[in-house]
Amino acid sequence: MKQSYQDRESKAVDAIKKNIPSSLKSGMLPQSKGMFAELFENNEAFPRHYIATAIDSVGTKIMIAEAMEKYGTIGIDCVAMSANDLATLGAVNPFLFMDCISCQPEIQEKAITGDIVNGMSKGLAQCDASKILRNSIRVNFGKGETASVDELLSSPKSGYGFELVGSMIGFVEKNKIKKQKIKPGQKIIALKSSGTHSNGYTDLRHCLLKGDFETRTEFKKKYKGRFSLDDGFDGSTIGKILLAPTKIYIETMAKISKNFDVVGFNNTGYGLKNLNRAKEKVEFRINAPLKPQPIFDLMQKESKFSDEKMYGTFNMGMGFFVVCGKDNVDDILDITKNADVVGEVKKSNKTMTVLEKNNKKIAFEGY
Repeated sequence: MKQSYQDRESKAVDAIKKNIPSSLKSGMLPQSKGMFAELFENNEAFPRHYIATAIDSVGTKIMIAEAMEKYGTIGIDCVAMSANDLATLGAVNPFLFMDCISCQPEIQEKAITGDIVNGMSKGLAQCDASKILRNSIRVNFGKGETASVDELLSSPKSGYGFELVGSMIGFVEKNKIKKQKIKPGQKIIALKSSGTHSNGYTDLRHCLLKGDFETRTEFKKKYKGRFSLDDGFDGSTIGKILLAPTKIYIETMAKISKNFDVVGFNNTGYGLKNLNRAKEKVEFRINAPLKPQPIFDLMQKESKFSDEKMYGTFNMGMGFFVVCGKDNVDDILDITKNADVVGEVKKSNKTMTVLEKNNKKIAFEGY
């Protein structure tokens, strides 16, 4: 039986962990293990701050950019994937972003790399928390790499294949991390997403699209949808909606965390299971989820996915979660835009998330 994407990824990650000696993680804070961003400490070099690190790729959303020949926003997604992981730490200052563009020749010869990096620069412009946190730690565009890998990559459009990987390093004050606690009675606020962000694109492409742009026989047969990228939908087109850049939450979380002790969760791959990364044994009860954007309703209709599958794969309109004290809810909602309370932290003997929807309770365990 063929393994699912999640099962394959879990197997790969387990193999990676077994081959990293503990000595190479000696500076890492144990509480950041398995979280969105890892924290490292060196009291000699950084006595007041932890070093925060994150890395990610954009994934197959890149294929939408290739098919539409629109490369100006995919770099924002590359920044957002790491930036939103750092944002879970709250009052964090991104300091350094580094990228790698692995590509086929047309991406280089037609200088499409410029459009991609222009998007990265726009994304980084949304990652400067120095004014909010009143310090001088500003984000920098660090060393990048462009690798020619014509034989390694493939693309529906010959010569135009590319892959984006970005990593971000930031600083967060030690006293801010020490105050982050999750306990029963706290409220869960969801910050609205800008759409499908950069996750679940294999399912989105195969279930929604005809794949009329796909030239490779072995991949074309995977497309079961009935739409083309230029088909109209929700006042736009399917392609434009799928290519909309991921929202970046760095500045919003800096504003919140400047005055309140909160814990953040990036609602990225695996959907509501992201809450289960918490170390505390609690239940995250989501009983008033935000209304998803129409693209998610269309996806569920076309794919016939269950609510469990939809909320365990996509952000469903909730791009980021903030767990806070109930007395701080109104003040935090005044700071945020397009956000609302979606649930509450409850007592539990294990870490889990429960979604209440359509008079049913759907339990999500593990990550």
